Amino acid sequence: MLHILGMGTCHPTTSIDNHFLEALDIGTNAQWIEEKIGILERVTTLPVDYIKTTRNQDPRVAREVASMTATDLGVQAAQEALAKAGIRPQDVGMLIVNCCSPRQTAPSEAQRIAERLGISASAFDVYTACPAFALHIDFLRNYDDMALPEFVLCISTAVMTQHVNYNDRSDGAIWGDGAAAWVVSSKHQGRLEILDSTFTADPTRCEAVVVESYGFFHQDGRAVRDFSVRQTVRLVKALEEKYPLDWNRDIFIGHQANRTMLEQITNNREIPPSNHWHNVTYLGNQAGAGAPASLSAHWDKLTVGQHIVVAVVGAGLSWGSILMRVRS
Repeated sequence: MLHILGMGTCHPTTSIDNHFLEALDIGTNAQWIEEKIGILERVTTLPVDYIKTTRNQDPRVAREVASMTATDLGVQAAQEALAKAGIRPQDVGMLIVNCCSPRQTAPSEAQRIAERLGISASAFDVYTACPAFALHIDFLRNYDDMALPEFVLCISTAVMTQHVNYNDRSDGAIWGDGAAAWVVSSKHQGRLEILDSTFTADPTRCEAVVVESYGFFHQDGRAVRDFSVRQTVRLVKALEEKYPLDWNRDIFIGHQANRTMLEQITNNREIPPSNHWHNVTYLGNQAGAGAPASLSAHWDKLTVGQHIVVAVVGAGLSWGSILMRVRS
């Protein structure tokens, strides 16, 4: 049985509000963004003056002017997760990382972060962009418990605003930067016990969401949104049919794509707003970091016996779910 012992996050401190995007004069306004996407602010590693003057027309320049890299964010999130778990970097026996905006393809993002943290264990990327939380947990659950090291550190980190064309009124309104980390063990009990997990991908639709290495993010927005809502509802319904969930007590966390999409899902499953944890409203879509970052932010509010349902979707196209129970 897998347990999560500690979690951590890191986000840049620069924020972009809807009025800033409206002032770019790209065919959008603050009211439209709030009504259609439900995001009021998003955080970025880019200087606001750089966005204002260049609209990030050359993402290669963005890498040079950014305040932080995906590696920087991942390292800080990991340090917080390790501290909450009460372990040291040298205790980590495996490090796996998801990053859809790396500066280099080799060495891997996991190796770069391991070097910064002083981790000498096996470090490699296990990557699927937005559903990374489900992928990492499901990946580890497929190991024999005895084959896993004592502690596994998982990280999802992304600096997606460095790949945004700020002449595009939709993409500029969606993305934020951030990282989340979580420490997993099959040998030590933690605050969260993993009861169930799934991960599935449909590679025939891989071109629906693309992040260019030296270019921009682009997607088939309407098709991806519709798919995401339907697939998330299916994931939640499948867990409802399998386990005795009670939405007056239990918690739902979805992929932090946008708030209006999440509200469609919670309305469909009759999940009250108080039991829907999210961070997209003020952080933006942080790719694979959004859902675990939301859980990490509520770490001190977890209630013994509570179930936490995570359902996440994204590039690949891929999707997955996790069901956790709060132990202590």
